[in-house]
Amino acid sequence: MRNKQQIEAAARKILMGTIAKCPEYMEKLRTVRIRVSSRMTSTAGTASYRKNEITLSLPFFADDANLDSHLFETVTHEAAHLVVGLEGRNGKPHGPQFRMVHRAMGGKGDRCHMMSLAEGYTRRARKPRVQVSCGCGCGKPMNLGPTQLKKHQSGRANYRLAGHQSRRRF
Repeated sequence: MRNKQQIEAAARKILMGTIAKCPEYMEKLRTVRIRVSSRMTSTAGTASYRKNEITLSLPFFADDANLDSHLFETVTHEAAHLVVGLEGRNGKPHGPQFRMVHRAMGGKGDRCHMMSLAEGYTRRARKPRVQVSCGCGCGKPMNLGPTQLKKHQSGRANYRLAGHQSRRRF
């Protein structure tokens, strides 16, 4: 079993190797922070453009087999997201430009992994979805997850069923 510091050090080494292999990406990748989270149980890693940070999952990478076989792929995957950024993806986070950058870094360009959690870890329970009325005013029920529900209740978003129009008042 590996700890957070060992995973972070291994990921930093991979990131430095990626910069050496692809010096054209050095400007974007040299200041990237790497963080390891024990709360991530459904994804191996995430990239934050705002924080310029890659977060890796302790429950996945505590297992030596996952660390050896999947850490490189995960770190380069998240680094490719940071290189492509929000502008270069054209609404597709795993589109052609992402795949091109990820392959240039030595990755496969894949979107998903097939890892299992390390021994002693379990998936966190998902929060339940809540039923609300469609935002178009038709009254049909629809289900929202916790984040959508919070936005809906605060008035920041008006969720509607697919194909439903919002009511316009003139």
